[in-house]
Amino acid sequence: MANNKVNWMGNPVVGGSPSQQTTRNERPFQPFAYQTPQMAPSADTETDDGTLTQQGPPMITEPGYIPAYLARNIGKNVRAEFVIGPSYLDKTGRLIEVGINYFVLDDFNSRTQVMCDLYSVKFVTILP
Repeated sequence: MANNKVNWMGNPVVGGSPSQQTTRNERPFQPFAYQTPQMAPSADTETDDGTLTQQGPPMITEPGYIPAYLARNIGKNVRAEFVIGPSYLDKTGRLIEVGINYFVLDDFNSRTQVMCDLYSVKFVTILP
């Protein structure tokens, strides 16, 4: 599954409208990287053919990760339950976009688009 859309931070995105996304041809802002004596060496490695590879978060489409599961369910109605402090909050809507650490719901009740933090989600139910 080819994915050529990235969000404003340069992370791959599945779904969403192309007019709101930048393309891979545009280079996102990358701050200058420097190393102080307290910092560990960079995780970048160079392959035999001279290309530079960088370790980082898993690809959004890689099986076995939550964003990949959610991406397979874009367009379906879902109920997401979040842990906020000592209480639960739930949002129900149509799943319209998935990123590495977030997803976007088209909220039924408020008729708005809600970006949800993947790290505070406890349960996601795919509704019939």
